[in-house]
Amino acid sequence: MTREITAERIRSWIDDELVENVDRMPDDAAEFNYVVEMSNVFVHVVRREPDGPILVGQQIEYGDEIRSRIREMDPSDRNDLVARIRETLTAAPVVYGFHDEYGNNVRFADVYRVFLEHRIYPDAASQQMLMSGLVDVWKVMRYLDDIVTLMGSVEG
Repeated sequence: MTREITAERIRSWIDDELVENVDRMPDDAAEFNYVVEMSNVFVHVVRREPDGPILVGQQIEYGDEIRSRIREMDPSDRNDLVARIRETLTAAPVVYGFHDEYGNNVRFADVYRVFLEHRIYPDAASQQMLMSGLVDVWKVMRYLDDIVTLMGSVEG
């Protein structure tokens, strides 16, 4: 039996002992959009449609210096870097994409931001699923946030 999934229910499922802060963000395109802060990483919990999935996700945008460094990497080193990143992304239960500044899918060499999303469908929604999704997205965001170290580890 699926219980009604309301903004209030979702908020009550977010474990305040694990997160630092939860704010409801105004979003005309969503039933609700919470911004959850976990160890200085912000993750959104959004529901766009009344019977749609709960989307747990975020985007990480890289600055000009990092994007330039990625483009200028030796192709072999860049391939090693993207292989490591993909290994982490595919191990997590998230959908991901390398996007340009307009949201189009691009090759990693042309990345502007990385999009991450974990979907929880209504028939599986629970506090456990929500918190697991938040932690999974947080882990990947932490990993991607340290891209400078990752680049240094593959550059020959």
